[in-house]
Amino acid sequence: MKSTSERYNSLASSYIKLSDEFHQLDVAHMGLKQKLLPAIKAIKNYQSLTHQLQQDNTKLEQTIQTLTDQQQHLEEDQRTLKAKEVEQSIIINMLTDEKTNLQAALEEFQTKYDALADFESLLQSRPQAVLAEAEQQMALVEETLQEIALNSDPDLSENEQQLIEAYQDEDESLFISMEILKDSSSLKVPNILPFVA
Repeated sequence: MKSTSERYNSLASSYIKLSDEFHQLDVAHMGLKQKLLPAIKAIKNYQSLTHQLQQDNTKLEQTIQTLTDQQQHLEEDQRTLKAKEVEQSIIINMLTDEKTNLQAALEEFQTKYDALADFESLLQSRPQAVLAEAEQQMALVEETLQEIALNSDPDLSENEQQLIEAYQDEDESLFISMEILKDSSSLKVPNILPFVA
């Protein structure tokens, strides 16, 4: 059977290891939150921009169709009204230029929409599942923190917890507890002190 000093030394080592692992988990948790929040904001911004581009695309297509209809109408008037041939030709050229400009603008918007379409993949089931899993992990971490806040040493006896509290507070109760353990287990104090220090 292990002596109290050996048990205390083993417990202290385990506590240090657990503390290091918890610190690493906390750092990873904060890093994950910092990575997730910008991604979620970017997704929402891209969704909004994509929706706006789709609306602009629809309006531009309607405008181009209207201009195309007007151009056809003017071409029919040109065949029936020879006297207005020059005037109609100027109007047709202006409308053609406007159509070209609008077509170029439509292509530019289409290019932007195509560039943003890749971000729609973030809304699919796999990224959403990863996000949900990350949220569950963060909930577990928060639950662990709450449990630790209530009782950071659930596996220790009351006497052992009092020893650790006395050591942390650095008051005389630590030495009183050592005298009690010395009387009850016949262990010498010098065998315990090196591990406490």
